[in-house]
Amino acid sequence: MQNEILFKPCTESNQRSGSHKVGEITASFYDLQEMFGEPFFEGKGDNVTTEFAVDYEWYDNDEDSKYGGFVLYDWHYGRDFGDDYKKITWNIGGQGFDDSYAASLALKLFEETDIRYAYNDFVLCHANWHDLNGVACCNGYCKS
Repeated sequence: MQNEILFKPCTESNQRSGSHKVGEITASFYDLQEMFGEPFFEGKGDNVTTEFAVDYEWYDNDEDSKYGGFVLYDWHYGRDFGDDYKKITWNIGGQGFDDSYAASLALKLFEETDIRYAYNDFVLCHANWHDLNGVACCNGYCKS
């Protein structure tokens, strides 16, 4: 395997001790639902109404494997429940740069490839490896 990533949706929080905000992405609720399926939390929480939890396994060009997880959440009730297509800022919760980068890669795969047409739902989470070669660099970081 070389420079590939696998995403796995979680039905409950995957946050580990030491998790914190590690980045942000801009996407609509509709797109995240298409990418990862139903959120594991929807309701009125502690400054949050929606959370998606995703684990990943990533093999880089050095064939080193990395395992991690991230949570995407709408801090300060950012989601507009009247418009699922409105793009908003989603915070990325995780333990470090790799978790933020994995979330950014997921969005890039969805926006820059035809993966959204491969399945009817949660297109990134069908236990398939996604080739990252040819996907634009995220956050100015490229691993080649």
